[in-house]
Amino acid sequence: MADVTRPTAPRLFLIDGYALIYRAFFALLQRPLSTSRGENTSIAWGIASFLKRLLNTHQPELLAWVHDSGATFRDELYPDYKATREKLTDDLQADFDQGLQRVLQLLAAYDIPVLSAPGFEADDVIGTMAARGVEAGYNVVVVSGDKDFQQLVRPGVWLLNPGRGGPASVDESWVGVENGSDRLGVPPERVIDYLAIVGDTSDNVPGVKGIGEKGAIELITQYGPLENILANVENITKKRPREALQQYADSARLSKQLVTIHCDVPVPFESEKLTVGQPNTDALRALYLELEFTSLLKDVGGAVPVATSSGTGATSTAADVAPALPVPGRPAAPAVTLGESGVPVLADARYVTVDTVEALATLLTRVREVPYIAIDTETVIEPGAPFDVDALRSRLVGLSIAVAPGEAYYLPFAHRRDDGSGNLALLAGDTGTGIVGRRINAGAPEPVNLPPFDSDACAPLRAMLEDPSVTKIAQNAKYDLLVLRSSGVRVAGVGFDTMLASYVLDPGRRSHGLDLLALEQLGHTMTAYDTLVGKGKTQLPFDVAPVDTARDYSCEDVDITMRLRAKLEPMLAEHALLSLFQEIEVPLVSVLAEMEWEGIAIDLDWFASLKARFAAERGRVEQAIYAEAGEEFNINSNPKLRAILFEKLGLPVKKKTATGPSTDASVLQELAEEGHVLPTLLMEYREIFKLEGTYIDALPRLVHPRDRRLHTSYSQTVSATGRLSSHDPNLQNIPIRRELGRDIRRGFVPREGWRLLSADYSQIELRVLAHLSADPAFVSAFKAGGDIHRQTAAIIFGVPLEDVTSEMRARAKTINFATIYGQGAHALSRQLRITNAEAKAFIETYFERFAGVRGFLDQCVVDARARGYVETLFKRRRYIPELKERNFNIRAFGERVAQNAPIQGSAADLIKIAMINVRNAIDAEGLASRMLLQVHDELVFELPVEEADTLSALVKREMEGAAVLNVPLLVEMGLGTDWVSAKA
Repeated sequence: MADVTRPTAPRLFLIDGYALIYRAFFALLQRPLSTSRGENTSIAWGIASFLKRLLNTHQPELLAWVHDSGATFRDELYPDYKATREKLTDDLQADFDQGLQRVLQLLAAYDIPVLSAPGFEADDVIGTMAARGVEAGYNVVVVSGDKDFQQLVRPGVWLLNPGRGGPASVDESWVGVENGSDRLGVPPERVIDYLAIVGDTSDNVPGVKGIGEKGAIELITQYGPLENILANVENITKKRPREALQQYADSARLSKQLVTIHCDVPVPFESEKLTVGQPNTDALRALYLELEFTSLLKDVGGAVPVATSSGTGATSTAADVAPALPVPGRPAAPAVTLGESGVPVLADARYVTVDTVEALATLLTRVREVPYIAIDTETVIEPGAPFDVDALRSRLVGLSIAVAPGEAYYLPFAHRRDDGSGNLALLAGDTGTGIVGRRINAGAPEPVNLPPFDSDACAPLRAMLEDPSVTKIAQNAKYDLLVLRSSGVRVAGVGFDTMLASYVLDPGRRSHGLDLLALEQLGHTMTAYDTLVGKGKTQLPFDVAPVDTARDYSCEDVDITMRLRAKLEPMLAEHALLSLFQEIEVPLVSVLAEMEWEGIAIDLDWFASLKARFAAERGRVEQAIYAEAGEEFNINSNPKLRAILFEKLGLPVKKKTATGPSTDASVLQELAEEGHVLPTLLMEYREIFKLEGTYIDALPRLVHPRDRRLHTSYSQTVSATGRLSSHDPNLQNIPIRRELGRDIRRGFVPREGWRLLSADYSQIELRVLAHLSADPAFVSAFKAGGDIHRQTAAIIFGVPLEDVTSEMRARAKTINFATIYGQGAHALSRQLRITNAEAKAFIETYFERFAGVRGFLDQCVVDARARGYVETLFKRRRYIPELKERNFNIRAFGERVAQNAPIQGSAADLIKIAMINVRNAIDAEGLASRMLLQVHDELVFELPVEEADTLSALVKREMEGAAVLNVPLLVEMGLGTDWVSAKA
């Protein structure tokens, strides 16, 4: 199955509005939601929930809601078009119309424009806006589950089926160029030909009677578009389709006209009006109160009253426990002024350009007078860099420093003049180039820079940045540390990071961005980067910004960072989170920056050989699949796969989607566990296919030209559990259990003459569980040492340790981890291949033997219900609003989170502490060894051979001593010439 590359910013989302409204209405037709006054709120609830999910999950830059406008040219072309749709009764029509009005109120409150065009359907408006969006440099996302839109998919245009929430929830799904043929079996450019033949019963499109989906695919595969099929109708060997096409040729031509989306509708494309802004929270609050959407009120800072239950499930009677980072009703917006720079500036602020050595000296004197400063770097990305944001491939343009709220300075180093000669958008006066483009077109002055950052004249500045006695604060400090490291400076003294503070206060929130924090906590709307330099193809590099424009933009960042610190630090203290923040999260920033800077070498020759081996292995599996299926087919086509698995081979259907039986990983896994060969081969094929694209092909392209090493990026603010995540590339998802994954890891090597050291916590989460639960039997099992799973098996099955069989150990291991992740009897039965009754009895026996574990897990849920959150050993909080949901499945998920988060979060805290302590110990002993990677519970180091004993002892000491628990922490270590041999 092809992975879909997701669209990157800037993105234009186009919502097929009526489709969502109809779905929301009819999904709850038998049991509609209603207020205590009796108003049907099914549509309003469905759309409000959808908008919240879309905005939180995808954070679109541009957005439009598209509606039909009444009769269209298709009705004139074919009077029976959509004539078979069921008419609503008068009462239902009244409910529908009222729901539609509520949707329009919601859209107005969100400031989402509604688009339509007389005489055309929403499909045509969407098609037109998609075409114009791509032309304007946007990646376009059409939000709809309608298969007709697949004809629009092409480079720059995606289709997003939004899925649905509720008890029968369905995950959203993406269609892009990689999987554009999966659903219908034909590529996007042939969708209209396919629909012209098979017709569409929902729209009463006639098609060609007598030819079904399979026949249409065969014809299109052989002849291409409908016109070519009709031209070759006499050459079609099969009698039935040949005669059907001869008889219904006119019907096919008409159907193609009906299903073809027009992309030239007279509707304006105005990016300014489509730009996503901030919703009118007062209007939303009033609407939610009127509709009794109590659970949504917290999103707009509304007080949650004691609700009067209407018995509909649309409201909640329990008050939500707020996270430590409150989202108040938006504070009053502070006054701003607009000067020559074109950037709005806070009225009480003074932003100064420092462009002489004398002014720099004065600033450095001022820096020494204040308790702390805020810093921010401005950069341009290197040409050819694989990612839009990459600190290690960015060049320093300027630096801003705030010394107090409202007092900030901008230091320009590499601004240049751009007269527009190399930029057609500038020459044309394109407003898409933002504030900077307008300034340049108006005739900006020649930039004046300080001497280069690495010059002798700037040595005092570099010394200040490296001085640990000068406390620095920042938003996303790691980025600035890496940019400055690339410029020769190792920043010291980082004492506060507003992004991390937001994360510690509320790890589950959708964004910890500076602009959102400024709006929520200060009421201030910051100047967006796209507003400054434009978007897409017309976006200008930051170094052509006039210096005064750059100054006001960059100084705003550090000024807001300074002001936010004053807001966030007291919140951390109030909720007893300051220790976690100051002793773990902030010190970890410099550790991660050093690891990212170092990177790790990969053996390019090895990866070249892997490419050939993986291709051969994929070919072998393909042939095995064809042999098992009895025919060759497109393995990446879901329709083809469904036909083989469930029609030809008659395998049992495990789950269904909107388009038919599912062939996702869980289905294949279940079928494989039942002993079916083809699903097992398909899983193997998909794994090879994914590894090829994600690692074999990708990793060599990501090697940095500076040092020919691979540099991943770590994020502290993604996982709500406290775990670190790795991206660009993600090195935490390389499979290790199979030989293919180990082959990839063999390509990770030390520099010549050095070695890699792997240090991996042994059973860290089980040890944390033993400590937290204080279960005597569990604690004793760990203190006894040896194989914990054998120890557990002996206790569960009541046999001496020496009598534990390999099967007993395997079962004990499975349930040990099932306990951590809250798996029930059904999941355990599948894993162990036993009946549900046997799995249930096994779980009961486990908790009889380890009653303290059961008591601890139950208490976690009780505490979470009472407080709204759970805590780790180090007081990290995980808020669990799901426990307040009426839906059983969501609530059950919340219970599993409540049980798992203290365990997984504590393990995450422990390895973070270990990383800090190991780094400090390496520095203290003056070793040349370096910490390179963190993957789950493992740390990977690079070291000279002569430091092997010293480093091994140091790492073991610091990792096992990261905390004192009532069970010992154990680290397993290995040394090798590649990552795999170091794990052996």
